[in-house]
Amino acid sequence: MIKPQQLKRARRNMRPNPLADLTRVEDYLEVVYELIRRKGYARPSDIAEELGVSTASVTGMLQRLHRMDLIVYERYRGLTLTPKGQQLARNMQQTHLTILKFLRTFGIEEKIARVDAEGIEHHLHRATIERIGRFVDFVDEHPTWFRTFVETWK
Repeated sequence: MIKPQQLKRARRNMRPNPLADLTRVEDYLEVVYELIRRKGYARPSDIAEELGVSTASVTGMLQRLHRMDLIVYERYRGLTLTPKGQQLARNMQQTHLTILKFLRTFGIEEKIARVDAEGIEHHLHRATIERIGRFVDFVDEHPTWFRTFVETWK
């Protein structure tokens, strides 16, 4: 039989993965940012639809983002991004676009590139993203070099 102390210790060790938690925060911020950019507002129901989650899950995360000072959220009144939230969301969007462009450079099918970019963006260091961005810019500026490189794949 398990002793109460062992059960408490086990529960403490079962906390969610902090990286997975950060990924969810970033995903929500990206969606909120994009909805506000596209529609002028972001409602919990729109966020739920975009992310494929329940409205209750969205409400819980919005309250958490509010506590983190990333959004200003009042239930039944809507939400806005704080300057801190806007900056983080813009950075995430730029990271996503950089990785997407990188994958497209190698001829990855668009649908696959979008899925892969979404998965990769949360796990790369800022310095890695910057290097990938510099590589993509170099390829854009030197298309002849890259075409020669691609020819070696055949």
